[in-house]
Amino acid sequence: MFHLFSHCWLWLQAIQEPIRKVTLLVMGLDNAGKTSIIMDIERALAGEVLPDAQPGQTRLRVDRFEVTLMELPGGQRSRSAWRSHYSEAHGLLFVLDSADLARMEEARKVLSRVLSHSDVSGKPVLLLANKQDAAAALLPCE
Repeated sequence: MFHLFSHCWLWLQAIQEPIRKVTLLVMGLDNAGKTSIIMDIERALAGEVLPDAQPGQTRLRVDRFEVTLMELPGGQRSRSAWRSHYSEAHGLLFVLDSADLARMEEARKVLSRVLSHSDVSGKPVLLLANKQDAAAALLPCE
């Protein structure tokens, strides 16, 4: 009887767990494919996209998390504003155009600057090599 009661208690606790809010910054150089990546995520989680997101933001429901993907513009003039969002972010998704070899050094410098900021320290960062289907794309090991 006690065993049954303890399982019921654990189940009740699980369903009453609060929804945790998570903010992820989606960043990278202009034309890296940030918007396309977000649209792919939206398509994959079609039933989980939440309404009322602000412009430049996508809200998703993933298990017990409400995830906000905040897309930051990648133009050179816009990048200085990125740092104002670092403190509110739980993680970063840096999108790299793996077919744009001419801008690879610029992307490396931008990513290095992002990673050296104190508000990014200790936060998870995912580097996504986009446009792998292009003939000129770098291989994942490169």
